[in-house]
Amino acid sequence: MAGSSFSDLNLSKEIQMAVEDMGFEETTTIQAQSIPYMLEGRDVIGQAPTGTGETAAFGITVLERIDSKSKGLQAVILCPTRELAIQVAGELKKISKYQSCAGAPCCKQRGMFAPPLQTP
Repeated sequence: MAGSSFSDLNLSKEIQMAVEDMGFEETTTIQAQSIPYMLEGRDVIGQAPTGTGETAAFGITVLERIDSKSKGLQAVILCPTRELAIQVAGELKKISKYQSCAGAPCCKQRGMFAPPLQTP
């Protein structure tokens, strides 16, 4: 399953162009095994070594399922650290390069950082 082409995944032309721009030619194991299920709307729990395409696996799917006509919240991606959140946002921005949601870029960062907890 790994090593298949992204064109085999039936992705939109916008996502396909962005994936090609990013230099991705073949899927990794986590991508090949999870993207088809997630595109069907199924829940997936995946685990893979760092650097094997996990962000693209869920990012491609989240962006494919965004309804550009809907103005409501459609996805929430939680990251355990600020650094990882910045990294994930950057990858999603690349993947959504050719997409548009209601005339605006799909990948918008909105952050609310609470002040540190104060101890009494």
